[in-house]
Amino acid sequence: MGLSKLAVLLLSILVLLTASACITLLPVSAAFKTIVVPDDYASIQDAIGNASEGDTIYIRKGVYVENPVVNKSVSLVGEDRAATVIDVTAGLQVESDNVVISGLTIYDGWRCISLSANNCNISGNKFSDATNGVVIVNGENNRITGNVFESIGLSSAIQLNFANRTLVSNNYIGSCVEGIQIWQNSNNNTITENTITNCQDNAIRFQYSNNNTVARNNVSNSGCGISIYGSNDNTISNNNYIGNAVQFSANEDYYLSFGYNRSVNTINQNYWSDYNGIDANRDGIGDTPYVIDEYNQDSNPLMKPVAITEVPYSSQPVSSPSPA
Repeated sequence: MGLSKLAVLLLSILVLLTASACITLLPVSAAFKTIVVPDDYASIQDAIGNASEGDTIYIRKGVYVENPVVNKSVSLVGEDRAATVIDVTAGLQVESDNVVISGLTIYDGWRCISLSANNCNISGNKFSDATNGVVIVNGENNRITGNVFESIGLSSAIQLNFANRTLVSNNYIGSCVEGIQIWQNSNNNTITENTITNCQDNAIRFQYSNNNTVARNNVSNSGCGISIYGSNDNTISNNNYIGNAVQFSANEDYYLSFGYNRSVNTINQNYWSDYNGIDANRDGIGDTPYVIDEYNQDSNPLMKPVAITEVPYSSQPVSSPSPA
C-alpha cells in the first residue's frame, strides 16, 4: 500500500473514532414526569422534594394541611379546585422561576401565596379567609389570571411589591378589605378585565409605582374605586367605576409635605356612575370633564359603561385532566 493511501486510511479511521466518541458523550434528556399526591407521596412538600425540574405534581381531591415551599420549576395542578384544598398557616412559597399553580383552593393563612420569582403562572385558583392573597415580593413577567379571591382580610387580595411586567387579568375579587395594591417600585404592570367588588377600602391602589396600565376593569361598591399616591405616568382608561363611596382618591398632602411633586397620570375615557354631565352631540363622551379634584380629571368621561364581560364568581375552572 502506498504512503498516500495509508495516510488516507488512517485519517478515515481517526474521523470515525472521533465521531463515535462524540456520539457517546451526547447527554440523554430525561422526559418530564407526573407525580401524583397522595398516590406517590403523601404530602405536596415530599412530592416537590422528589420532583425534577419541569415535572408536574398532580394533587388529588382532599385537604392538605401544610405550607409548601416550591423551590423547583414545577407545576402544581389540583384535580378539582373546589375539592383540592391546601390549609396553610404561613402560606405557599414560590422561590423558583417558571412555576405553575392551578386548580387549587388555598385558605386560612397569613399569605395564601408568596412569590419571589419570574415567569410564573398562577391561574384558576380560589383564595379565601386569609390575611393576604397573592403577594409578589420580587419578580418579573408573572401572570395572575382567572382566580377567585374572597374574604381576604387586613391586606390586599393581590399585592405587587417590586414586581414588574405582571399581568393581572380576569380575576374575581369580592368582599375583601383591599383589592389590588400596586406598591413599592412595581412598574410596567397591566391590570385588565378584572371584577372587583365590595372591597372595604380600596379596590385598586397605587403607591410609589409608575408606568402601569389599568384598563377595562369593573370596579364597584367599594370604599374607594382607585387611589393614587406618589405614582406617575400610569394610564387609567376604559374602566367602569360604579357605586363606590369615593370613586377616585388622589390625596397626597402627606407625600407633598416631604417636597415631592404631585403625581401626574393619564385618566381618560372611564365610566363614572356619578357623572352628571350631558352628551349633546351623542358621541358617547360627556361634554364636560369628570372632575376628581383641582389637579385630576377625566376629560372624556363615558356616558355608558364599557362593555366588559363580568368575571362571575362561579365561572372559574374547577377541574383538571387526570394524569396519564
